[in-house]
Amino acid sequence: MTLSGTTGRPLVDTLLVRSLAAIVLLLRGGMFAVLGRRYASMCDLCRVVRIAHKGVLQNFAYRAVMQAVNKIRLTGNNFLVDAYLAEPASKKCADLYSISGTGPHEIFRDLIVLKSPTSGEKGVILLKYGRTFEAMFAIFDVGALMERYQFVLEPCWAGYCDPAILMYFAPGHPVFIQVFTDEDYQFIKEIGPPFVPVRLGPADWVDTVLFAPKEATTKHYDLVMVANWARHKRHALLFQALRKIKDREIQVLLVGFPWGGRTAEDIRREAHRGKPANIHIKIVERVPQNVLARYLQESRIFVFLSRKEGDNKALVEAMFADLPAIVFDKTIGGARSRINTHTGLLSSEDDLPNKIVYMLDHYQQFSAREWAVRNTGSEMATKKLSDVIKITVTEAGGKYSHAIAEKVNAPNLAYKNQEERTVFEADYQLILANRRGKVQSNSLI
Repeated sequence: MTLSGTTGRPLVDTLLVRSLAAIVLLLRGGMFAVLGRRYASMCDLCRVVRIAHKGVLQNFAYRAVMQAVNKIRLTGNNFLVDAYLAEPASKKCADLYSISGTGPHEIFRDLIVLKSPTSGEKGVILLKYGRTFEAMFAIFDVGALMERYQFVLEPCWAGYCDPAILMYFAPGHPVFIQVFTDEDYQFIKEIGPPFVPVRLGPADWVDTVLFAPKEATTKHYDLVMVANWARHKRHALLFQALRKIKDREIQVLLVGFPWGGRTAEDIRREAHRGKPANIHIKIVERVPQNVLARYLQESRIFVFLSRKEGDNKALVEAMFADLPAIVFDKTIGGARSRINTHTGLLSSEDDLPNKIVYMLDHYQQFSAREWAVRNTGSEMATKKLSDVIKITVTEAGGKYSHAIAEKVNAPNLAYKNQEERTVFEADYQLILANRRGKVQSNSLI
């Protein structure tokens, strides 16, 4: 629901509604605490920190969260883990995932081993998505795995005050957390060791070769938007802007997939409502990475309009394909930080038609790929993460003899060199051996 239709300011963004929601969450969190449901209570406290505007309510919740963190630090026991496992939600989470190697909720789509443990040296496991962070505790003995592996968390949404992350706070076991907003960086930094913030996000793990522009590629599309069909992606705002452009033919490509109960038919209905004859829209769904790369190479500009997201990977993929971008100027997340004189323009909602016209006339004056090659990509991200792990481990007196393997987000976790999956087969077997309810093993299988 919004104040002014599908493109207006969401009702939940108003100060009054956020404050009322925060009060309700604080009361419910207190009730959960009285009932002994400490994980559920912490969930509500963390939500207050994330949604409340700066003030009394947010400060109260933040202090309570930090007191819990300090308690874990002093006792060496993370009470959130046992509290989570006592919640019915943990069993539901475990039941949602499979370990068969197939399926949309296959745990190993969002877990990847980047380094094997050896004598006196830990390996490295990287996890993607907050839901996966919870699923790991529901399915595996994470404490046992931490004895053999360093963990790297790759959240995909802004707002890191979250029990799914705080469960990994285990004194003596550094956990490396990728961070793409200043606010979340400060939060992780304030929590301090064993959490180690790393200035990276999901969009930094793009395959720079796959998305490279091809010479003599025909530009079939003026504008491309890569996003699922959820309302928060705001296709409706794009359609509203396009209706105001009357002086040229515009070829639009929308790449996406069903989400939040919305399908391509919803997008088509919105697109054709009052659509002028000069606007031509093509919709494609569920395209593999190599096809997406070709579509981007055949386009002129990229558009990103979400109010809040994580670190949008498609935006950086477009940059590697040498597409400049138009990004909503008030978006929360990683997208805005990637826009500069080389890569594109920020735009308000009202100015979006003008920015589209300007970019179509001047897109060749930008140098998006040149900037992307200098600042991001899977090779650079691998080195950065490996360097941070090495510094942290060696400064603590540990051993770090070789770097981690290179991975890409394609869109799920994958090795840049696909043959490396077999190199880590014993590690995946070791992880499986540490399933809850199974016989534990501390040796590589």
